Amino acid sequence: MKALYQKIRSLDGKPYGTYKNLATREWDFGDFVLEFIHVQGDPYAPASRVLLRAKLATLGYAPEWGSDFEHRLALSDFLYRRLGRMVQERYPGKDAAVVFDTAGPEMLVRNSLWIDNGEIRACLQVRLPGEGRKIQAELAAEILTMVMPDLVAAGLYYTQGDEPAMQQHYRVLAERREILAQLDGRGLCAFVPDGAVLPRASGLSEMPLEGAVPFAAPAELAVTLDACGREIRGMGIPKGITVITGGAFHGKSTLLQALVRAVYPHVPGDGREGIVVDDTALRVGVEDGRSVRGTDLSMFVRDLPGGISTKDFSTLSASGSTSEAANLLEAMEAGARTFLIDEDSSAVNFLIRDVRVRKLLGDEREPLIPLTDRIPSLASAGMNFILVAGACGDYLDLADNIIVMANYRAECAMVRQAHQPERQSGINELAKATELAEVPQSRPFAAYMQPLQKHVRPASAVERQVKVKLAGDSLLQIGFLVADTSRLVTLVDRQQRLGAGFMLLNMLQNAASNTAEGSAPASDSVAGVAQKLCDVVCNVGFRNLPQGMSREMSLPRAVDIACVAFRLRNALK
Repeated sequence: MKALYQKIRSLDGKPYGTYKNLATREWDFGDFVLEFIHVQGDPYAPASRVLLRAKLATLGYAPEWGSDFEHRLALSDFLYRRLGRMVQERYPGKDAAVVFDTAGPEMLVRNSLWIDNGEIRACLQVRLPGEGRKIQAELAAEILTMVMPDLVAAGLYYTQGDEPAMQQHYRVLAERREILAQLDGRGLCAFVPDGAVLPRASGLSEMPLEGAVPFAAPAELAVTLDACGREIRGMGIPKGITVITGGAFHGKSTLLQALVRAVYPHVPGDGREGIVVDDTALRVGVEDGRSVRGTDLSMFVRDLPGGISTKDFSTLSASGSTSEAANLLEAMEAGARTFLIDEDSSAVNFLIRDVRVRKLLGDEREPLIPLTDRIPSLASAGMNFILVAGACGDYLDLADNIIVMANYRAECAMVRQAHQPERQSGINELAKATELAEVPQSRPFAAYMQPLQKHVRPASAVERQVKVKLAGDSLLQIGFLVADTSRLVTLVDRQQRLGAGFMLLNMLQNAASNTAEGSAPASDSVAGVAQKLCDVVCNVGFRNLPQGMSREMSLPRAVDIACVAFRLRNALK
C-alpha cells in the first residue's frame, strides 16, 4: 500500500494519461493485491477498472467455500451483494468515484466477483480524479489506498454473523441441484414448491408482492421430493403438454413467468427460490422484424407462393408467425426441450387455425401449419410444452394436463393417464394428412459462423480490439454484427447480454481454429461450442476470456448464447 501511495503522490499535477503508469505492476496491500485492468485515458472516458485479489483463507473462509461450484457460486453471490451495498452506502451519488453494479434476484456467475482456485477476485469501477486534464494525486490516493482497504474489510472479510445467510445461499443451490436430478426420473419438467410467492410487487419490480397468496399444489399434481435431507412438497408439472388456463388477472401468466425466471437459481427470500424447471427451458413468442438466416421452417411453413422453399429460409425482417416458428425451431436446435408459451405474446395463426377457415382455404392456399398440428408429434419426440391459453381452446383437447388458476390458486382440471387414448382434437380429421414432425438437426458451428467472420473486426483503423456493446438495453453489437435480444427474456439483464456478446466474440474469433486438430470438431453445434465455453467459465470465471474482465458481465446459458447467435446479422444491411 505504501508503494502505491508514493507512486500516486509522484504523479500529482502531471498529465492525466500518466495514470497509466499504475498499470505496470500489481500493488500488494498485505491481505489483498490490487491490479489495474484498465486505466481511463481522460477524466471523461469510461471509468478505470481495478481488480482486488485475496485468498479465501486470508479473509477467514473455510476451504469448503472454494471446493465445488455450488459453494463458490453461493459465496460469490453473497459477497457480490454485500460489497455492492457497501459501495452504494459510501458513494450513493450518480457520479460516484467507485461503482459496483447491483444484482437482480438471480444467482449468476459474474465477472465482477468470482472465486477461482481458492482466491476471491472482485472487480470495481474507479473514476480516477483529475482537475482539467491534470492528476489530482491526493484524491486518487484516498480512493485507492484508504477507501479500497475499507471496502475489502467491510465487504469481503468473513464475519461469523453472516454464516447463516451464506449457508442459506448454499442450501438453495444444493436443493436445486438435487431436485433437478430427480425431475427426469419422476417424469417431470418443472416443480413449484408449496409456499412459493409468485406475484411481484409491480410490473417494474422483482420484489415479492407483500400479502400475496402463497402457492399450494393441487392434490392431483402434488409430489414430494427429497432434497438435502428434507422433504419438499409441491406441484410437479409432468412432461408432455400442459395448459395453464383461467380467467384474466387470476395468475396464469404469473405462474408462467415464475417458471421462465426459474431457469436460474434465486436468492433466499425472493419467493421463487424453490421453483425448478428443466434447465434448457425457453420462452417462445412472436418477434416481429427479427432476422432469420438459413433456418429450416418447413415444419411450420410450407413452400411460399412463387415456389420459394422454406427449408433454408432467410430474411432480415420476419413476420409475426414466421418469427415465432423460427424461435421455436431454433430453440430446439439449440438444445431446448421445454417451451413456455403465452398466447398473449404469440401469433394467433401460429398457435391455431380455425376449422372453418381450414375448410374454406384448404392446405394448398395456406402455407402456415399451426402448432396444434405439430405439438402431439413433438411431444412424442420428447419436447415439453407449458402453454398459457385463456382463449385458444383447441389446446384443451391436446393437453396431457390442465391447470386452472383461480384467484392465484392452482386447480387441476385434468391429468391424462398413461392408459388413456391418444390426444384427440376437434381438428384432428383435418390434420391427419400432416406428416409427423421431426426435431431439427443442429447446424455445425464452424459452417454457420463462417459467413459472419468478415464482419467481426474493429470499427476503425485506430481500434485494436473488436468492441462488444449494447445500444439501449438489448441491441447487442459485436464489431459490425448486431443481434436484437429484446425478446430473449431468459437473458435477465444488461450484464447477461454483454456476457453473451463477449462469449460469442470469443467463439467467432476462434471459429477457424475449431476445426484444427485437438480443438472442437467441425461437426460441433453452435450450442455445443457455447456449452464448452460455459463450462470453462463456470470453473475459472471470465479471466481467461479475451476482454473477459473489461466490462461487467454475467454468464448466460449455452442455449441462450446459441439463440443470440441465430439472430446475428450484418449491421450494414
